[in-house]
Amino acid sequence: MKKTVPLFLGILVGAYALAEFYIPHWRVRTMTEEFQAWAAVLTAAAFILGGVNIIQVTWPKIRRRESDWQYKILLLAAAAMMLLFGLPWHKLGQGGEAKLTSAVVGGFGEAEGRGRVVVAAPTDVTVTIGTVTAPASQRGRAFALDVPAGEVEIKLTRRVAGYRELNTKVTVAAGEIVEVRGDPPMLWGREGRVFVWVYDHVFDPCNSTMFALLAFFVASAAFRAFRARNAEAALLLGAAILVMLGRAPLGGAISDIFPTVSQWLIDIPNNGGRRAIMMGAAIGAVATGLRVIVGLERSHLGSD
Repeated sequence: MKKTVPLFLGILVGAYALAEFYIPHWRVRTMTEEFQAWAAVLTAAAFILGGVNIIQVTWPKIRRRESDWQYKILLLAAAAMMLLFGLPWHKLGQGGEAKLTSAVVGGFGEAEGRGRVVVAAPTDVTVTIGTVTAPASQRGRAFALDVPAGEVEIKLTRRVAGYRELNTKVTVAAGEIVEVRGDPPMLWGREGRVFVWVYDHVFDPCNSTMFALLAFFVASAAFRAFRARNAEAALLLGAAILVMLGRAPLGGAISDIFPTVSQWLIDIPNNGGRRAIMMGAAIGAVATGLRVIVGLERSHLGSD
């Protein structure tokens, strides 16, 4: 029973997913959207199970002080930090949305139907009024702009990501000086300042470092693989040399034929082989899907 029900559900859902492409009825489309919503919920649950599984796998190794157990601690600490940084903490205990406040602070006399807007905001804030965009403070002086009398839309944004954008509309009478105050608050979550900073300044450099090291690994593997031990290896070695000469400035300096030959090898033989591999992978995916639908494939249930 423990495997029969999941197997039956897999067959039922797989058959429906295959059949709904050929049934153009609106009720089928509605059911498909509902199933996709369920799938989103299951995906979120899978992330939770994945996090629990990481703890179950790594914590016993840390407790037993197995090989490289220090890196397991770093893994759990990094995962916990990104989880905390990714939660929208700014929505908890928030008494109200951050807003721009405005007040009339003076006047300068009738000025041909124009008023003045003065913005009081931190120095790293950018002010946008109509088509004018400028820093909120320059050389210690607050941003000020003469505008036509009437309703004026004002937007405040910080120059770095991870902060909420503040918008407001104020009514400026002729000859009035209206002061607008605001400070875009920091956000949490995936679009928040801390999460974005960690991604840009920790994860991205580490990712670039891994790819940089991968280049040396690929060069070492290519040196071992490109040995003309037989005709196929000699063909691979020759094609690799021609492509590298065509891509490097040295090849173009030697002769104009190297870039042409290199591009031809990439466009014709390489593309043909790549498409053949993709077609084979697609046929394999179709075959695997059909095996799941008819109940022959049971590896996802824990069977061999």
